[in-house]
Amino acid sequence: MQRGESVGTDGETRERLIESAKKEFLEKGYMKASLRKICADAGVTTGALYFFFKDKEALFGAIVETPLQKLLEYMQMHFEEDSGPKMLREYEHKDGDHDAFTSMLVHHLYSNYDAFLLILTKAQGTRYEDCVDRIVDMTERTYLAMAENMASIQEGMKVNQYMTHWLTHMHIDAFIHLLTHEPDEACALRQMRRIMDFFVHGFVKMALVPDDED
Repeated sequence: MQRGESVGTDGETRERLIESAKKEFLEKGYMKASLRKICADAGVTTGALYFFFKDKEALFGAIVETPLQKLLEYMQMHFEEDSGPKMLREYEHKDGDHDAFTSMLVHHLYSNYDAFLLILTKAQGTRYEDCVDRIVDMTERTYLAMAENMASIQEGMKVNQYMTHWLTHMHIDAFIHLLTHEPDEACALRQMRRIMDFFVHGFVKMALVPDDED
C-alpha cells in the first residue's frame, strides 16, 4: 500500500473505485473522464485501479454491464410470454394487463438509475454506445414476429412493416424519455402504465393492414 492510499479490503477498494468512476463518468462522460481523478477521489493509486480493471472501458462496464444484462433478460422473458400464436389468438387486451411487467421493468431501471443514465447519455467511445440501437433491433424482431403471428390468424391481413418499425422506436423512446426527464420512480411508473396501455392498443390497431393495401 502506497502513501496516501486508503486502507481497506479488496472489495471495499473496488467499490470506492466504482463509485468514484460513476461520479466522474456522469459529470464528464466516458471520453473526458480522468482515471487520475477517479483514483484520487477513491484514495488509491492508478496501480490499484489496474489491479481490478483491465482498462477504462472495463471500469465503465463494471457499472453498467450487470444492470443491462438483467434488463435484457426481463425483456426476453416478457417477449417469450407474449409472442406465441396461441396467446395472441386468445388475448383480449384490458387496461392494466401489463402492469406487473411494467412495474418490474421500471423498478429495475430506477434501481440502477445512474447505470442506465450512463448508457443513454455518457457511453460514447465505449462498446455500449450503440446499446439503444441493439435494444431496438431486438425489440423490432420480436414485434415483427408477433405481427406475423397476428396476421396468420386474421384472414386477409398482412404486417404493416413501416408501422411496426415506428411503434418499436416509439416504445423504446418512451422509456428513454422517462429516464432522462423524470427522476422519480413513482411518477415514472404512473406514466409508463398509461403509455403501455396506449402502446398495446396502438400495436393491435396498427400492426396489420389489409392484404390489398400498398
